Amino acid sequence: MNREQIKGWPAPLRIAAQLIAPTGQHRARPHGAITTQEFVTCKACGDVETTATRHGDIVRCTEGHQQPGTGAAS
Repeated sequence: MNREQIKGWPAPLRIAAQLIAPTGQHRARPHGAITTQEFVTCKACGDVETTATRHGDIVRCTEGHQQPGTGAAS
């Protein structure tokens, strides 16, 4: 079983197979995901590296702090 074979399968089978035999696509947006995720260093959380969600052009850390340099106002 290789990556190209798994990618050709229907979504439910492909998702299950990738849990068992990952195809190296772990950084891609998962099937059915609403937002993308990334890592940020949040100053408001005390310079902690944490996960963040991207909502359009706004990035918010796990605690909900908007990250500098993001959003329409920046």
